[in-house]
Amino acid sequence: MINGNWSFIHEWTIYEYLINKNAEKTLRFKCILQNNKLIKNEKWIKVKHLEPILGTDFPDIKGIILEKDKKSRPAEIKFSTSLFNYHRDSKYKVQFKNFKKDKGFLIVLGHDHFPKEFEKIDNLDIYEIDKNDFIVFCKENFNRLLNRQLKQHTETKVWIMYEGPNFNLTNNNIKSARFSNIWCPTQNLNSFDLDVGDRVLFIKVGGASRQDVQNKYNTVENKWYLEEIVIGRITSKIRSRYEYCQLRKIPFSTQLWVNDPQEKELWRWNRVFEFKILKIHNKKIMFSEIKSKDTEVLIETIREVYCYQYSRELALDEYRNFLEKIL
Repeated sequence: MINGNWSFIHEWTIYEYLINKNAEKTLRFKCILQNNKLIKNEKWIKVKHLEPILGTDFPDIKGIILEKDKKSRPAEIKFSTSLFNYHRDSKYKVQFKNFKKDKGFLIVLGHDHFPKEFEKIDNLDIYEIDKNDFIVFCKENFNRLLNRQLKQHTETKVWIMYEGPNFNLTNNNIKSARFSNIWCPTQNLNSFDLDVGDRVLFIKVGGASRQDVQNKYNTVENKWYLEEIVIGRITSKIRSRYEYCQLRKIPFSTQLWVNDPQEKELWRWNRVFEFKILKIHNKKIMFSEIKSKDTEVLIETIREVYCYQYSRELALDEYRNFLEKIL
């Protein structure tokens, strides 16, 4: 594995490595190419900020700030430099143009050689991840990574999701998710990620806007608070909307949520899972009151869920600590 072909590793393994090291504040890259110049001497750059990796659309990372950077830049993840091909793909003409304009760069597991027509790419910086550290990460998380590659769901998971309008909006014909007990996550989770028996925490926060929490987190701690936590147990597999409607014997044309736009006969929310509410906690909890070394990861996870409106997995020990704080 160390000296051989890495191609059998899914790119999500690199994603998980980046997310893990960023949470530990130990993420760094080795600079390979900068300002069209190959870097001969070893040069390591620390990562100051990494936005959540929400999917695999180009570019993989919408925003990342490296040491000495003044603003965020996008980045694309590849196994090796030669696999980068967006400059030659007509489908990504606009995206690649914006990628260059925003000074996007490439993150690779290993630099091999420049892709074809590399001369068309102006100022595409290239960075390698710490390969030895990546190997250690893979060894320490071997069972989890293998299970994910085999798409086996082997343990109970806990997910944090933001309530959003559809959780509470209702009208005469359509129930809110709070009462219909169906929900669609805001990213492409699959049956390995989310399965029957898993826990989901729907959260609602107050006291500060998303922009304030995202950009001025340290200055809003005394204002920002948890307004409500709905603890649920997932009671069905996550399915496509078509499968859900077929199993429930309802027309695919059925509107499932109040804020559920449809364009060209395609629904905006196209995946569904069912859940049962176990407990509702609606006592205001100030983040400043529960802030500690033990809750640092938890608060950061909630911050990302609130700011970016997507689902985040919570480690079981963090979940237990969380329950101890609020109950």
